[in-house]
Amino acid sequence: MTEHPNAKLVERCYKAFANDEVEALGEVVDATVVWHQPGRSPLAGDHIGPDGLRDLLERFGTLSGGTFKLHLVDILATATRAIALHEMTACRGDRVLDMASAVEFEIHRGKITEVTVYHDDTYHFDEFWA
Repeated sequence: MTEHPNAKLVERCYKAFANDEVEALGEVVDATVVWHQPGRSPLAGDHIGPDGLRDLLERFGTLSGGTFKLHLVDILATATRAIALHEMTACRGDRVLDMASAVEFEIHRGKITEVTVYHDDTYHFDEFWA
């Protein structure tokens, strides 16, 4: 079985983020993309457009002193959606973040149009970034 094109698209998104290739994100997301980041941390809320997404991803790096890392575990894909499972780690002083998340990507015309994040422990995520 060949890999679904939407799984490849999401994998390109993760690769661009992992390699700090901010411009490459613009190749995989739609101009109207909306990223829903849950919780009450300084990172929570709706981040709109490629610039909003770039700002959010840069804030992960800045707030963690460059320690924020994602490890992509698996991707499940259909014609209009993909679900990515990943593990994330980061350090801030004596605080450690080590948790899993599921990320739902809505995809249309070969671009990511909407992203919704589901953390396995949103309270811990919020406390880490507070």
